[in-house]
Amino acid sequence: MKLGICSMWGTSLDLFRSEVRLAAELDYDLVTVGDSPAGWHEMVTSMTLAALEAPKARIGSLVTSPFMRHPLVAASAFATIDKLTGGRAVMGFATGGSTVLAVGRAPATQKEVRAELVALRQLFAGEEIEWEGRPVKSLRFARKVPIYYSAFGPKAIALAGELADGAILFAGDQSLDALEQRIAELRVAAARAGRDADALDIWVTSYISVREHRQQAIDDLKAFIAVNAMAFRTPETLAMLPHNVRPLVQAFQARYDPSEHVVVGGRNVRLMDEMGLTEFLQDFDTIAGPEDHVAGVMARMEAMGVSTLIAALPGHADPLTTIRGLAAARKRM
Repeated sequence: MKLGICSMWGTSLDLFRSEVRLAAELDYDLVTVGDSPAGWHEMVTSMTLAALEAPKARIGSLVTSPFMRHPLVAASAFATIDKLTGGRAVMGFATGGSTVLAVGRAPATQKEVRAELVALRQLFAGEEIEWEGRPVKSLRFARKVPIYYSAFGPKAIALAGELADGAILFAGDQSLDALEQRIAELRVAAARAGRDADALDIWVTSYISVREHRQQAIDDLKAFIAVNAMAFRTPETLAMLPHNVRPLVQAFQARYDPSEHVVVGGRNVRLMDEMGLTEFLQDFDTIAGPEDHVAGVMARMEAMGVSTLIAALPGHADPLTTIRGLAAARKRM
């Protein structure tokens, strides 16, 4: 099982560097950076710093989205990171969460994502494209950067299986059966598109805290747990919620502050607690507990075909402890 982190440069550059450096020292295979410009420092600059602090790990976005940059600008940025790192760049892509919320847009549709993925793939191949009815020149320094698509619903899973080099799934210790089903659906979608289903690389991102007691771990993760409510923003995902919870989640979304996205103890965390949503949301996409519990979850994920488990860190109350604990759990597998 490969390990990765998602980190972001917030109030402390030293902490961001410490997280990346510690992960590199413990032989983590992947370092990713989120894209949330209203609340955190700029993604590509942060990825560059991460590349310098982790000279062997792959460097990626987790995740960027449409509407934030012209495809030519985005492709040039990732091709530059790929050149800087000697071929270690990965573009993680999604419909948009705090990114699009901050500019007053809804998440991208699967049609819009498809158009952007096709355009980016062409640009990474050194081709000219047409975008929004206008011709776009090719990249002089094009590089074939792999694209991983973060897939939630069935349409996104089908698109990932058809077009992406890899899929990014979110899962936790309470949803392993559902994860196994989504992986099976990815494989079917890839095969339907005439691709080698086993060649599709699968990453899983979780809000992880390695602690002796689960409740202590959950307390570490509250800033992430609040974000779980933002995953239910499309009609198909909202329909998955219990009827009594759905209006609360929608009210929370309307009041969510993207400038405090995954901020420990921030306004979004307090709002979640005040609205009584914490208990419902805490089992989504979290892995919380001691090393042996985490090792067992990792072993089951690996048996399903997951190549890499990524610990999300920007809203973690004690990220360095979890970086060490996750590496220790891998040794227990």
